[in-house]
Amino acid sequence: MELAEARKKRKVVAVSGAFFGLLLVLTLFSNTLQAITLPKVRTETPVKGKLVHSIEANGTLKPVEEAELKNETGWKVKAVHVKAGDAVVKDQPLITYDSKPADRQIADEQTALKQQKLQLEGLFESFVEANRTGDSTVIGKAKRDIESRQLDIDVRERKIQALQEDLAAQRQIVAPFDGIVTSVRATEGLPSTPGQSVVRVSNASRGYGMSVPVAADLAALLSVGEKIEVEVKDQTVQVMEGRIEEITDTQMEMAGGVGEKQDAPPVMKTIRIAVQGEGLKGGERAAVRLLKSVSADEQLVISNEAIHKDREGKFVYVIEERKGPLGNGFYVRKSYIRTADANTNQTAVREGILPIDQVIVETSEPLQAGNRVRLQ
Repeated sequence: MELAEARKKRKVVAVSGAFFGLLLVLTLFSNTLQAITLPKVRTETPVKGKLVHSIEANGTLKPVEEAELKNETGWKVKAVHVKAGDAVVKDQPLITYDSKPADRQIADEQTALKQQKLQLEGLFESFVEANRTGDSTVIGKAKRDIESRQLDIDVRERKIQALQEDLAAQRQIVAPFDGIVTSVRATEGLPSTPGQSVVRVSNASRGYGMSVPVAADLAALLSVGEKIEVEVKDQTVQVMEGRIEEITDTQMEMAGGVGEKQDAPPVMKTIRIAVQGEGLKGGERAAVRLLKSVSADEQLVISNEAIHKDREGKFVYVIEERKGPLGNGFYVRKSYIRTADANTNQTAVREGILPIDQVIVETSEPLQAGNRVRLQ
């Protein structure tokens, strides 16, 4: 009897153990299955530091001062003394023209002047003869003829002087200052087109520069007079000192009428940078790369992907760990933040998160505060 009772108790204990074991297994399996179906999230921890803005721009170096020299006569080119890239000094001949047409015109005018002077001598002789006769009418006419001829001679002499000055100025094109020849558009034996630039000379003493477009929010971090490093790429790469000369609105930004509503590109500024360096000739490719920080204080920096916005402002989702009888669970907490600054990838946060927070930056499903999630 006692043996049967003991067996019965052992069976009850065994069945109870099996039941509770199965219940535990089912519970664990249920939790595991539930965990697998939870939204999966990727998190990051805020980093304490300064938010850095990267400013990158590329351009071509051009002379700060460049003279376009022209010849308005249409004369044929007699000789070309320079080529692009040559260094020249002030008043050095660059191009000589065939001035025969002007020479002939001056010679004709000088011949006509001699004829007028001979005629004037004849008028003086007539005046002397009139004085001998004593006829006042003849004397008066002789005086007027002399004065008229003298005026004609004065006009012709001024004309010859002007032609000679023009000839001296147009016979040659000379360098207006010490510099570098950047282009030559003249061929010996062919006439130059009036009004067209035939030679360009850059002023070597004024240096070179470039104008580059920069987003307005980044341009606000720069100032006129600020010195920057410029990477100049020619046959070799050189780092030269540059200086910001001017910050202006771009032409695109200024275009468009009042009241026009259009999808405008981001507001841009044009930065003009002057560069001083040995061996520059113009045409070199140049690059500017700057790292600028708005705040001198360190702040918590997070990825832009972590930030959301609603009617109340900007917020992030933060992981909150809660303890349970079968292990810890991870839940979503909504935290509103105050931002200090942002660049294209990161945002500096002034309030709303702690250095130890796990901030959600990526999720497999849309989230709400209080959702349970699983970490990636």
